[in-house]
Amino acid sequence: MPRIAVNRLSAASVHLSSIIVGVAAIAATVAISLYPGLTGSDVGEQLTRNTVRLSLAWYAAALFGMLRLQATDWRAATHFGRAIRWCWTWALLVFLVHLAMAFHFFDHWSHAAAFARTRQVSGTGEGLYFSYTFTALWLADAAYWWLAPRHYADRATWIGRGLHGFMLFIIFNGMVIFETGAIRYAGLLMFAGLALAWRLRPKLQTPVPVDQRSAREPRATTGREVREAIEVAAEPIGHDGTSR
Repeated sequence: MPRIAVNRLSAASVHLSSIIVGVAAIAATVAISLYPGLTGSDVGEQLTRNTVRLSLAWYAAALFGMLRLQATDWRAATHFGRAIRWCWTWALLVFLVHLAMAFHFFDHWSHAAAFARTRQVSGTGEGLYFSYTFTALWLADAAYWWLAPRHYADRATWIGRGLHGFMLFIIFNGMVIFETGAIRYAGLLMFAGLALAWRLRPKLQTPVPVDQRSAREPRATTGREVREAIEVAAEPIGHDGTSR
């Protein structure tokens, strides 16, 4: 089987397995939320809370994986790179489901109601616009990674760091500042783990451009050069040490 066909088949298997795992995770989350013996509260609240928890789990998996990515991984040219991109994508998709649950069960699809609820929780309704910005940036970033992975991998470092810095700020407030109990402890544990992973991350290896490899790598010997070397070696040597 040609190598290109093998690579495509292998990539397809990563996509298929990622889709199956993601769908199964959502189905399990919905089933747990709907099961009367496990909810302990109304279904709407459980669906809203459990979907954001699943989204954060995917998000954490994606971030821990991103700290290990190399240049070829960022281009989604490896199994690991594709898997991490799927983690990033599932985190976003489940977060969108969470937003839909929150707007449906708590805000009844009203921006004014969402603004009032945000003001009640955080003290300022304008914080809702941070949530909108958070979602829009995440959507744009994920779409960029899928549509132009090579350009995505080559973008300026400050863009990725700025994006993740903003997102982590929002998540830290949501998990630690405005939460209590197990969610707050989980948030602290996640941020401590991310700090350690950042400290221990491997050095990014940048591929050497083709036009610079000639100066670093030995040049392949041509067939003509090999024949000339054989002819010189086969010539008889005179008494003075020179070829005749």
